[in-house]
Amino acid sequence: MARVARGLGLLAAVLTGLVTVLLSSQAAYAHATVVSTSPTANTVLPTQPVEVSVTFSEPVSPVKAQTWVVAPDGARANSGDAAVRGATMTLPLRQGLPNGTYLVTYRVISADGHPVPGGFTFSIGAPSAAAPALPDAPDVDPAVELLVQVNRGLAVAGLALALGPTLLLIAAWSAPRRGVLRLTATGLSLVAVTAMTGLYLQAPYTVGSGLFGVGRGDIAEVVSSRFGIAMLLRMLTVLAALPILLFALRRDARKSDKWCLGVLGLACVASWPLAGHATTSPMPPLTVLTDTVHVGAGAIWVGGLAALVGFLVRPSRAEEAARFLPVWSAWATRLVIALAVAGVAQALIEIGQPAALFSTTYGRLVVVKAALFALVLGTAAIARAMLRKRVPDEPLDERETRGLRGVIAAELVIAAVIIAVTAVLVQTTPARVAYTEQQQETAGPVSKRLSSNYFQLQLEIDPGRVGANTMHLYAFAPDGTTEIDPLEWKITMSLPSQNLAAVPVDKILELSPNHVTADFTVPTAGDWSFSLTLRTGRTEQATVTQTITIR
Repeated sequence: MARVARGLGLLAAVLTGLVTVLLSSQAAYAHATVVSTSPTANTVLPTQPVEVSVTFSEPVSPVKAQTWVVAPDGARANSGDAAVRGATMTLPLRQGLPNGTYLVTYRVISADGHPVPGGFTFSIGAPSAAAPALPDAPDVDPAVELLVQVNRGLAVAGLALALGPTLLLIAAWSAPRRGVLRLTATGLSLVAVTAMTGLYLQAPYTVGSGLFGVGRGDIAEVVSSRFGIAMLLRMLTVLAALPILLFALRRDARKSDKWCLGVLGLACVASWPLAGHATTSPMPPLTVLTDTVHVGAGAIWVGGLAALVGFLVRPSRAEEAARFLPVWSAWATRLVIALAVAGVAQALIEIGQPAALFSTTYGRLVVVKAALFALVLGTAAIARAMLRKRVPDEPLDERETRGLRGVIAAELVIAAVIIAVTAVLVQTTPARVAYTEQQQETAGPVSKRLSSNYFQLQLEIDPGRVGANTMHLYAFAPDGTTEIDPLEWKITMSLPSQNLAAVPVDKILELSPNHVTADFTVPTAGDWSFSLTLRTGRTEQATVTQTITIR
């Protein structure tokens, strides 16, 4: 037995080391975002580049079957599969590509396991009359997404059933061991089964296929990812905990048993933040810590409630309930405080700013979760009030037992709803990222085609944000394809909403007969109006106007 205990202790130390390695890995930012592209989106290059590249805010894994470059005629322009070096993904190009507009389309998997589709265009020589359109990225299959959320919810429920009853049993409550063991075994089984199921479901979730539309290569990619390592850690902790738990429940738990179970329980709980948003926040050590406390405290609290309503708050155990419920009330208070503090800290980091709270799905889900938490606290307060009013150590009468049982059952129902909301929350883009993306949707490189009776004008502005910008203008005949050489170019910009009169954009530089560029500065955000005047003949002159939102 001593050798077994030492061996299990060594395994626990190994698992703890694995958690430490994962915690010390490179920080990233949930849901990878594009930092830069080469060539820059919407630019026109005089000659063909050797490759195209996209740099993200974190290391990513490309879905190679959905990452390529499309030529103006619709043919594949890349000469090989996408490769990743650090946070930069590159695609080599074929030699001898024709002039025109090219489309780069990609689907990558971010460090927190979520798929990120996207794309951009650039041109060689001159833009095409009809640029290739960005294809619709494959959505996550609704059935797969639902199964992923259900699986995550069952995993949290399993953790609660594994931790709460076990802690009560080995700490202070001499409950019916066989019944509690069945409850704990159910919880551990759920944790292990959902970990294995999660490994498979992650493959169709990330590639956007149906439930059975993935191969061994897709599953292997998941197993070797951060998410896969966290699932393997979860399964190992369950396998290691089972024999120790059986030994501990067959006799009075020894100190070594408690320490081993504590280390294994901590490693298992840590697999939740390691597989989600916590490791990809701006402050990974803090969010992993707060998420571990949040998940652990919540699981122990809910699991403890399940054990109480299942085995203690019964007429046959009235005396024991009267002695133990005040002890549980004190424990629950500490758990709730830890749960609330860790949850608030986590929410503050993931939401980022007040405006994101109600303008993003993540923020609104946090509000719903907070409201449900307040409701369950109110329900728990009713139970505490019932315990305060009664005489200590006197057995519970039938009315008190029925009342407490109903209140605790209500707490469990609300907690189940909270778990369901949490399962959706962990699949949702963090509010700080979603809010930034919302702002960027109305800001960024601009590409517009404007028309008049005398010409068509391709307008490109980069980066399309407050500060220094560069404008490119390409002049074509009214047919949109024939290049023309205007006699004169004039550019003005104004901000009508703030009564800023039109000011000229100077320093217009001619790069080719139909192509000019100009550098200008946007001093403040707003809906800027750009007026572009071209004189194409002695009397042929026209002005086109375009309003562009600058953030």
